[in-house]
Amino acid sequence: MRVLRVDIQAPVCSFRYPHFLVGRQLTFDMPPPATIYGHVASALGYMPQANAFRFAYSFVATGKGEDLESQHIIVPGGRPFSIDGVAFPSSTSATVQPVVRQFLFDCRMTLYIDRLDFEGAFRAPCFTVVLGRSQDLAWYTKVDTVELVPSDRGYYENTILPGNFRRRTARGVTVLMPRFVGPPPLRETSFDRYIVLQERIYTGPRTGDGLGTREMLQIEHAPTEFLVDPQSPEWRGVRRALEFHSFA
Repeated sequence: MRVLRVDIQAPVCSFRYPHFLVGRQLTFDMPPPATIYGHVASALGYMPQANAFRFAYSFVATGKGEDLESQHIIVPGGRPFSIDGVAFPSSTSATVQPVVRQFLFDCRMTLYIDRLDFEGAFRAPCFTVVLGRSQDLAWYTKVDTVELVPSDRGYYENTILPGNFRRRTARGVTVLMPRFVGPPPLRETSFDRYIVLQERIYTGPRTGDGLGTREMLQIEHAPTEFLVDPQSPEWRGVRRALEFHSFA
């Protein structure tokens, strides 16, 4: 399986929890699938169908911090105002309030996409490259293709896994993430559960060499072959396994 591989860097990223509107704006530790879809759509210059491609990624950030920024709260209605003695009605009013926002800094992501024909879009993106919010500027350091190879062993690290992997590992944190945001004006959003995995776990036949819970359980109907990046870092003789996600 040959896929597109894109290396991305950003000094600052923030992936806001969508259900936190006031107070403290928390960030996911990794980009949700909906963010990946928006990033790819920005490079393409249009919104592809939800089933047009699949993706996998490896994402790391040096640390997490907080900053104070202003929110402009706009509501309908408002006091009339006058100019040179002429009164004008007001349709909206706005207030400014400070809010604490979390952010990740020194972010690096390797994005895998199963559409080789998207390569030109990443070499000459249609819109400004961002990762997260519109002000979170990013850039591509490398765009190429790689032939993934099947293997009976691999490792997962610094990625998201489907929520049903929870039956096979106690590692990582289960979170509810936006999977897909539809086109305007409705922007209907679908959510799904994912495991945010920032540590390394191994998959495949259990070796019994002291890894303990860092080895995923082998359960009935679990896959016995995985796609790995042969150019990824090698640990204990195995390469990075990739779990591809869809938006549909």
